[in-house]
Amino acid sequence: MPTATTATAPVLVATGVGVRLGGTHILEAVDLSVAPGDLVLLVGPNGAGKSTLLRALVGLLPSSGDVRIAGSLPATDAARAAFAYAPDEPALYEDLTLAEHARFTAALYQRPEAEATALAWLDAFDLGDKLAEVPGSHSRGMRQKLGLALALGLGMPLTLLDEPFNGLDADAQATLRAGLVERAAAGGAIVLTGHQQELPAALGARVLALRGGRVVDAA
Repeated sequence: MPTATTATAPVLVATGVGVRLGGTHILEAVDLSVAPGDLVLLVGPNGAGKSTLLRALVGLLPSSGDVRIAGSLPATDAARAAFAYAPDEPALYEDLTLAEHARFTAALYQRPEAEATALAWLDAFDLGDKLAEVPGSHSRGMRQKLGLALALGLGMPLTLLDEPFNGLDADAQATLRAGLVERAAAGGAIVLTGHQQELPAALGARVLALRGGRVVDAA
């Protein structure tokens, strides 16, 4: 039986993370700890490094410092089995239908239950009647909904979402807000970026700001 310490151990720990691109320091000495049930909102002006930080945390950018997801390095199988990441621009297969995306993603991550959960998210986003269509025929907002449905459908211990509210209509934004709050209440850890002024209050999130390449409390 897991101990209380194990149950509350952080699912994400970043220590001294730095990223340098083109000779410019984008991030310097970023420290971040996210535990199960945390809902963390990263804010900051354009160019502050929010997207860069998320990509560094999941191992998509070379960085200094140390990042551990579920106690393992991001590039390891153990870490990849513990997180889902949705970039600002959804990474989709243009020759697969929405339903096939849900099936393929569930098979790829060996989480068969994720197919039904992703389909439920698509239905909640009012895309239930579009399942036989391919994303190439869809708007930016509809593609965003698909990317989010796939990531959230996995139900991973850690979910990272880059500007998930961009391009969503008002109803979809409300659906997403409610889903994120519910996921955190169930013990999932969520880190997202966003600039909408209403988000901190609507999500009840812990708000952190990127300033001068470092993460600080937004207050």
